[in-house]
Amino acid sequence: MKLIDHVDQTADQPLSGTGAGAGADALSRGQRLLRSLPPPPLPPRRRAAPTIGPPPVDPPDDRISVSLEAAYLMVGERFDPRRLTPNELKDMTELMLAGRIITRPEQDLLLRGPTGRGYPLTEAGRARNLIAEWQHALARAVGRSFLSDVSRATRALGILGRIAATRMPQ
Repeated sequence: MKLIDHVDQTADQPLSGTGAGAGADALSRGQRLLRSLPPPPLPPRRRAAPTIGPPPVDPPDDRISVSLEAAYLMVGERFDPRRLTPNELKDMTELMLAGRIITRPEQDLLLRGPTGRGYPLTEAGRARNLIAEWQHALARAVGRSFLSDVSRATRALGILGRIAATRMPQ
């Protein structure tokens, strides 16, 4: 931007004075003005030549969503909650989590088991009847009126029961 100083020919005094109000008095009399010119116009932008290419790609949300029932059927086909090792339980909960059947807290609930402390590493390869274990935990919690344990056992039995129901003969 160019600045051009225009000096009033009739002014005897410079803009700056010695007192606090001297500069303001000089401006009010119009002794010296500072003007600027408007910026020059920008050169016109060149438009890029249209390119011929493939059609636009669809958004990356082209995912196949599996229904909740189909996800339970897939899990029930591979795992039996009446004969499941802790290692298989881990695999089963990962598959259920990927199929959005359960949430992370529900996965943690199933992996910790009815005791809430998990399964011993020495018994990692031993098959367990998880439904019977959770039913026993539910009966014990109801007998003691532990509402939080009743809620945990009920939630686990609901998940495991749906998987077991897919395995029943038709």
